[in-house]
Amino acid sequence: MTEVQKVILDIFKITADICERHQIPYFAIGGTCLGAVRHKGFIPWDDDLDIAIPIQFFDKFWEAAEKDLQPPYKTYTCNNVRTYDKIFGKIHNTETAYIEKKEIGYYNAYKGIFVDIMPMSAMPDDAEERETFYTKVLDYKRLNYWRRFPFKVVKSKRKKTKLKWLLMRVAGPYIKVNYYSEKWLDLLRSKPFGSTSTTGYTWSKNIRRYTFPAELFDKTIELPFEDTTIRCPARYDEYLTLQFGDDYMELPPEEKRLPHHTEVVDIHNSYKKYI
Repeated sequence: MTEVQKVILDIFKITADICERHQIPYFAIGGTCLGAVRHKGFIPWDDDLDIAIPIQFFDKFWEAAEKDLQPPYKTYTCNNVRTYDKIFGKIHNTETAYIEKKEIGYYNAYKGIFVDIMPMSAMPDDAEERETFYTKVLDYKRLNYWRRFPFKVVKSKRKKTKLKWLLMRVAGPYIKVNYYSEKWLDLLRSKPFGSTSTTGYTWSKNIRRYTFPAELFDKTIELPFEDTTIRCPARYDEYLTLQFGDDYMELPPEEKRLPHHTEVVDIHNSYKKYI
């Protein structure tokens, strides 16, 4: 386990404790679930940890986190960070730094080492309704980005994108910064997790690719994770096969064993030093 992973693990333990005390269900997803199954901990070259919370408990979690967290831990969400275009949130250690390349120059986006907390909702069972749902999610995602990062959008070479940026530039002062992120979350809140037979990654541009049978997440199982345990979908084999393929237990080629595209990772100094 690397020094960065040790910091992440401490944040996870605090996050899991909040869930336990407030009876908020959660489960590991993506590479975190894969790490628990294949490595009994972090994927050795990974530098993040992802858990999902059913959308009907998502607001409750952030309310609890705001009350329970003590320094140096703090929430990082679309409601308290202007230049952050996601709907999932983070718990971060403010005495550390984890600054991604795309955030350089956007000082409000700087943060410490973190754990990601994702909202999982249901999706319509009807194929046509689900396609409409996908379209709305992707539209809100795009508009949210344009509202929060107007100067990045204008650098695009596409004329249509520049035109849309111009329209957003004119309308921007009359639209709240979190308007589209709230529309996005409201859409998810209208689809409680478990109310249909499908679910998925409603924060991803590849939402169609990351759509799964909801029954795979009905029950959880505690799996070893470094010096603790983490909740994973009980049917993790089916889930991981759908996301990563039949050979998910095999290690990828060495050239693909890479961490995220990060400009600064510092376990000794706060991100505030880099502003």
